[in-house]
Amino acid sequence: MENVINDNDDEDAPFTEVSMSATYGFVKRHPELKTGTPKNLDINRLAVSCRSVLKPWYKTLDELYEKFHNYPALIINIDESSTRVPTDSKQLVVHTADTKAGFSKEPPRMINSSFVAAVAADGYAFPSVILWTSAKLPEELKSLLSPTLEIWPNGSGWMGNECFKRHALTVLLPFIIERRKRMSLENQHIILLLDSHASRADPSIWREFQKQQVDVLTFVPHSTHLCQPLDRGVFAVFKSELTNRFEAPSSSSSSSKRAAISDVQPQAIHTALSPSVIQKAFVCSGVLHNTSGPVLLKLPESSIYPSIQKK
Repeated sequence: MENVINDNDDEDAPFTEVSMSATYGFVKRHPELKTGTPKNLDINRLAVSCRSVLKPWYKTLDELYEKFHNYPALIINIDESSTRVPTDSKQLVVHTADTKAGFSKEPPRMINSSFVAAVAADGYAFPSVILWTSAKLPEELKSLLSPTLEIWPNGSGWMGNECFKRHALTVLLPFIIERRKRMSLENQHIILLLDSHASRADPSIWREFQKQQVDVLTFVPHSTHLCQPLDRGVFAVFKSELTNRFEAPSSSSSSSKRAAISDVQPQAIHTALSPSVIQKAFVCSGVLHNTSGPVLLKLPESSIYPSIQKK
C-alpha cells in the first residue's frame, strides 16, 4: 500500500508511512480487496523455483509420456506428511484468577505421526498408512483401521528405510499390479513420482518396481512445493481439515491426545483423498502430459536471491 501511495516521479518527495490501523480501515471500507499472508520460502526452495532448473525435469517427464503413452490411472505420486496438529492455532485470553483444575493455559504438545499416501492422476487413492510413534498399536486407534487405512507402530512416527520398503513392496506395488490387471493393461508402463528422501535409497526396492515396468522419476530436490501433486493439494487439504476440526484435549495424557487425534483423522483423510482434490492437485503441479506451462510461466527464468545489505 505504501508503494502505491509513494509511487511518483519526484525522488525528493518525502516517504509517507501507512500505519496498520489505517491499512485495516482502508481494506474494511473496500470489501472488493483481498489480503494474503506471504509464504516463507527457504533458500533451497528459492534456488530451484525457476524455469531454468525445472524445465529440464518437466521435459524428461514429457519424454516418458511420449514414449509409453501412459494412462492417468497409472501416473502415481507417493509421499508422507506429518499429522502433528498446530495446537496454538486457536487462542484464548485467560486470566490467572480464572484458571481451574484441569484447565491448561498452554495447549499440550501433540504426538507426531506420519500420513503415508499414494494417489493416481485419475483421482484414485491407494490404501493409506499412518506411522505411529509407539511400539504397539494403542487401543484408541484400533477403530480407525479399515481396508483403506492401516496403522503401523514403528516407535518414531517418521518414515525410515524399513517402513518405506515395507510400504513400497507390500502395499504400493501389489495394488499397482492389481489395478493395471483390472484395466487389462498388464504391459503398460507406469510412472511413479516421488522425492529423493534417504529412505528411498534401497536399490532392491527399485529392482522389483523395474520388473513390473514402473518408471521411477524423483523430483528436483526442494521443488516438491511446486511439482508434487500431494504437496500441491492433498496434504494441504489434509492439514487444513485437521486444524479446523481438531479440539485440543484438556488433559496432557497420551491417551487423551490419541483420542483427540483419532476423532478427526478419518474425516480429514477422506476429504483430502477425494477424487476432485487429487485430480486438481495433478493439474496444479503440471505433471500431466504437456501441462507444465502454467507452472513455469509463474516462475522467473533463473534463480532470484534476496539481496544482502552489509551494515
